[in-house]
Amino acid sequence: MDVSFLTNLFGLQGRNAIITGATGGLGSAIALALAKAGANIVFIEAPNDPNSNALHDLLAPTEREITSFNCDLASSQSIRECYARMWAEGIVPDILVNVAGVMARNQCENATDEEIDFLMAVNQRAVYVSMQEFGRKVLGLGRKGKIINIASVTAFQANINTSVYGMTKGAVVQMTKSFSNEWAGRGINVNAIAPGFMRTNMTEVYARDEEYTRYLMQRVPAARWGMPEDLVGAAIYLASAASDFTNGVTLIVDGGFVGK
Repeated sequence: MDVSFLTNLFGLQGRNAIITGATGGLGSAIALALAKAGANIVFIEAPNDPNSNALHDLLAPTEREITSFNCDLASSQSIRECYARMWAEGIVPDILVNVAGVMARNQCENATDEEIDFLMAVNQRAVYVSMQEFGRKVLGLGRKGKIINIASVTAFQANINTSVYGMTKGAVVQMTKSFSNEWAGRGINVNAIAPGFMRTNMTEVYARDEEYTRYLMQRVPAARWGMPEDLVGAAIYLASAASDFTNGVTLIVDGGFVGK
């Protein structure tokens, strides 16, 4: 095996990866994978995030540089100020992973204005603004960059009681294409990952529901819940030189759910 070939193709040595939602289940798995591949990790977290210390402990054995910045992702102003602090502290951007997301389950006729506004702010607008700030800096420095957005299979197959969530994730898929159309020729690869039904703290209440799990297993050919680690391969691919000619794509990682 030519280890140097694989290292050059998939390695991220010396790169800086900015990650939103890194303290969550999916985000922490991706952050750890990118760090093991060689990247320094810069994560954007909510003020007083209770999982912040756990993420630092998880990443510490990789011996990469770990930096965190506080930000309210529901506020465009807070996001822009956060990136301004990053650049002022000398962070040089290479990779952006937009993982942060929130969920609210409700019937279409009962979705509240507060639910709609909050999900659109965090799942949709924050992704757009974050890509803007990252891209402006990368383009201004004349560097190459990689953007990975986390979408969802609900962008392709509508589920019940998740109309607002699915709407925001559909927007993520479309934003990924739109930004890629403008930036692919300027050195920034913009792609997305659409996870299927993943077992995290956010979905644990459903995973423990035996009736729901039986229903889900009938829909998922792989016949199991996805785990955060199932996204690692796709994330490393899209963050590395291996994906240099991959643009505007949403990789579906769902155990076959969408294809059934």
